[in-house]
Amino acid sequence: MASWRTALPPCLLVLTAAAAAGCSTSVEADQAQAADDCSTVGQNRFLFELMKDVYLWHDLVPDVAYEDYPSPEALLQDLVHEERDRWSYIMSKSDQEAYYDEARMLGFGFRWMFDEEDSVRFAMIYPGSPVSEAGLRRGDKVLEINGLTIDQIAKDDLWEEVSGPDEEGYEMTLTIERAGAEVFTSAVRKAWFTLTSVLSPRVVQAGSRKAGYFMLTSFVEPTRAELDSAFAMFREEEIDDLILDLRYNGGGRLDVERHLASLIHQPEQVGALLDLTTHNERHREWDKRTVFEELDQVPAVSRLVVITSGGTASASEVLINSLRPYLDVTLVGSTTHGKPVGMYGWHHCDKTINPIAFRVVNADGEGDYFDGMAPDCVAEDALGVELGDASEASLAEALHVLEHGACSASAAPAGAGERRAVLSERRAAPRREIPWRGFRREVGAL
Repeated sequence: MASWRTALPPCLLVLTAAAAAGCSTSVEADQAQAADDCSTVGQNRFLFELMKDVYLWHDLVPDVAYEDYPSPEALLQDLVHEERDRWSYIMSKSDQEAYYDEARMLGFGFRWMFDEEDSVRFAMIYPGSPVSEAGLRRGDKVLEINGLTIDQIAKDDLWEEVSGPDEEGYEMTLTIERAGAEVFTSAVRKAWFTLTSVLSPRVVQAGSRKAGYFMLTSFVEPTRAELDSAFAMFREEEIDDLILDLRYNGGGRLDVERHLASLIHQPEQVGALLDLTTHNERHREWDKRTVFEELDQVPAVSRLVVITSGGTASASEVLINSLRPYLDVTLVGSTTHGKPVGMYGWHHCDKTINPIAFRVVNADGEGDYFDGMAPDCVAEDALGVELGDASEASLAEALHVLEHGACSASAAPAGAGERRAVLSERRAAPRREIPWRGFRREVGAL
């Protein structure tokens, strides 16, 4: 699942920002000496020293012979704090900048998942992507990939092998079963495509109340303008409530998330605290208080319903957590991913190193949701129904909450203790997961 990023700490090269002039520390001086050394040993040294300095759990980074590792990627696997960190990764600098700055991604353009029957189905098809152009749909069942059955792939953990390298033109052959149609085969090739972050923004009726709805797939730089456009429409339509579909949003840029938080809610008190970013004890000077932006196009939202799943991660969870002290927030769906920490990106040679470097808490000091956020109203992700359809289980439940002020009978057991037991059971026995790694874990898509 994805990481989120915040403002540039002083003296560090983070994402596309340049290092501040006139600042230095001993570790930065050491890194500066190795900055031009793009040999394997040079890259490994840069990574090792970076982790010892800025990593959130820097004191748990083991002392290893970094020069013996075949790549920084291999080294990173032995440096991370395995009990907590499922997210630190390294990727191509150019690919990362294309995604976060321009919303461009190299891939097939789909998200897939195991359903309740242990079959793999497409959960989301990105508009304009290769699989979209090939006519594949949400709910299509994947029987085989490159001639291998799903059971074979899962048993031998061949997901990365069948997904192929991050190279334009790589072909994947899919055997597909679609309801009401004969089994067919589709060959798709990886290509660059542009993501649309805000999908299907519109006003829906929840009884006598008007609610704005949209699905948000990521927090990247172009997302900001898409959000402004959607909320301008919501304000003109004078919505009462908002349904925000974050079930497949793995995070992204924290400054874009904060912009959305300010679009959803404007506190009466100017300068009200939105969140607090904290770092390890070596870099307390980077800690930062962030307040709500003062915006004009904010509609008067009374209630916020967020549709969640295990794919709701990072910046998406920060948004929920940051708004809870100020707004009535109801979660519908299933338990979120559980990533209350974030990362900066350090450029070195042609790569960007993304180590977990900070955590974020809300105005009440809350933020340790490593087990995820449990839904207030349990609802399925109905893969056989198109996203945004009012009959789809999660959206239908969100509309019920706004109309009736409570979960439906099927979504919430009568007793609180019984409900907690159900949620605990869901956490203990989740659906099987396809093991995304690195950047693919970050965006949740292939």
